[in-house]
Amino acid sequence: MGRPLRAVLILAIGIALGAVHDLLFINLNYQIDHVRRSTPWSFAHSEFQRLVRGWDLVMLTRTKWVLAALFVLAMWCLCLLLLRNAGVFRRLARPVTMGFAAIALLALLLHLAARWLPVEEASVNLLHAIQYPVLLLILQAALQVFPDLGKKSG
Repeated sequence: MGRPLRAVLILAIGIALGAVHDLLFINLNYQIDHVRRSTPWSFAHSEFQRLVRGWDLVMLTRTKWVLAALFVLAMWCLCLLLLRNAGVFRRLARPVTMGFAAIALLALLLHLAARWLPVEEASVNLLHAIQYPVLLLILQAALQVFPDLGKKSG
């Protein structure tokens, strides 16, 4: 399988994971809201409700954070695979990893600051950027626009 086809496959996996993320988190957020507010019904899909029946708010919230971390890890790994496929892993793996870590740290700091400042939405958006294939797509675009990105000069 050639590099372009592998790149398409990596991107397709990232986009599919983004769709799975949506499905899981929409239902998880509906269920969390239902449990938190003790509403008579949940808007979560009936199959999802069946899977989490009996879970309390702590279990649902922990699941949400574990899934968030797993999606960040998956997108980071896909970015590294994309770099390996492009032949620039050795030069760009560290900056990409540092970028993921910096975005996660900034999201955490904004989340903590949200007690005093209206920055919670920015925190959530940053966290979403590293859970969805946002950086994966930006990285692929950069590799296309700048074909010498990460390659040794001279």
